[in-house]
Amino acid sequence: MSIGAPHLIGIDKIPLQVTHPKHLVSPSADAPGKALASLGDKIGAESVLRSGSFEDAMLQALDKVSGDQQRASDLIQTAITEPGSVDVHDITIAEAKASMSLNISRTLLNRLVQGWKDLINTR
Repeated sequence: MSIGAPHLIGIDKIPLQVTHPKHLVSPSADAPGKALASLGDKIGAESVLRSGSFEDAMLQALDKVSGDQQRASDLIQTAITEPGSVDVHDITIAEAKASMSLNISRTLLNRLVQGWKDLINTR
């Protein structure tokens, strides 16, 4: 049973699909570029190709949260300076999107910190 294989054989001899994109990378070091390029064709591999590390993924997510908040702020400022140019519904939707993305990121970061504390305390 090889991790580099596109499918694995289960206990009952039924082929299993590998769900983690990194398991599809060939273990040979002669063509790592081809293996990574072919990951784009697999389901769920887009995030592996776009973000090289967890840190990059988190920074990109926080940039999106910041962008949502900035968009809502810009719409409010535009509505104040040019009242007829911005629809009130667009402002409400932008504020709700910014609030929701901030709450989701806050919850995620709190859970990551709590998980890290739990991991440290179990040592």
